[in-house]
Amino acid sequence: MTAGDLRVPLLEVFSSFQGEGPAVGERQVFVRLAGCDLRCAFCDTPESFPAPGEARVQRAPGTPGDDLGPNPVSVSDLAAWVVALDDPRGLHRAVSVTGGEPLLHVSAVGALADAWGREGLSVHLETGGHRPDELARVLAGIDRVTPDLKLESATGQPTPWAAHARTYRLLERAGKALAVKVVIAASTPAEEIERAAAFAAEHLPSAPLVLQPVSEVAGAGGPRAPGLADLFRLHATASRRHADVRVIPQVHRMLGAR
Repeated sequence: MTAGDLRVPLLEVFSSFQGEGPAVGERQVFVRLAGCDLRCAFCDTPESFPAPGEARVQRAPGTPGDDLGPNPVSVSDLAAWVVALDDPRGLHRAVSVTGGEPLLHVSAVGALADAWGREGLSVHLETGGHRPDELARVLAGIDRVTPDLKLESATGQPTPWAAHARTYRLLERAGKALAVKVVIAASTPAEEIERAAAFAAEHLPSAPLVLQPVSEVAGAGGPRAPGLADLFRLHATASRRHADVRVIPQVHRMLGAR
């Protein structure tokens, strides 16, 4: 798969520190693709849908400014922007492709992964985990994947357990899962967490289960962040079903980073 004339809706490209999951603290280039088929109550990137008219592109690591360009962007240009940001080469541990839901743009993700792989860049995919057919098309070019297990209490829609099971089995066979992530709030039911933990342990036992406390965004009207007592309670609940449960907040927000 090559970039060719492919174009993809883009939210932003920037260099920062990974703030979520077991790779927290790693320097990565983040590629946020626009568009999402879910509407989670805790969404921290609502500007990803609908796709904005302009994309933001950081040109050098650590610089505050961004260039603005019309959407959708050329996949070949996007691949080159990321390579240029990795200066000096090796500064970044990975390219993190996120969204929105990046697997809505499976051809573009495959072409980008191939292009970055040829440059020696590791590719990390963050996905909702509910699109196994699309994941199967690109998994060969992806190094690590973090599926988000979006629970019904967060999305207002039934959790697509069957689709997640197929995704997790793909990742288990390939040995490419970094973690399974579940965002939790003060209102998250213990029963839902227990089911999620048992499900992850059954279908993707090689990956840790990360409980990520929701970050409250001022004025967003989302769910309330869990208190310390909630964290202890939900961790204990999940640990009854899963051998490796970790509580990891969004560290980049603590740093004031994107």
